[in-house]
Amino acid sequence: MNEHILLEARNIIAGFLKSRRKELNMTQEELAEKSGMGLATIKRIESGKFWINLKQYLILCHHLRLLHFLETVESKNEMVKLLRSRYKRDGDEN
Repeated sequence: MNEHILLEARNIIAGFLKSRRKELNMTQEELAEKSGMGLATIKRIESGKFWINLKQYLILCHHLRLLHFLETVESKNEMVKLLRSRYKRDGDEN
């Protein structure tokens, strides 16, 4: 997997998490408090400029009422298409 694909995946996931938080009418401050993470961490995660770790990801999924999933793919191109279709929402700029 090349760096470009990893960066795109990180940005797609960050945008999705931010979008979901907004759907729930939750502020970054509220998510930080509920998750036990600092506000700066939430902001960095949502900016797409920070590599989230698995523990943080699962905690955010819990508080954003998201189901984490694992799925098999046959190629790296298929993986990118899957990420785009699963995580992008209408109006997303990422």
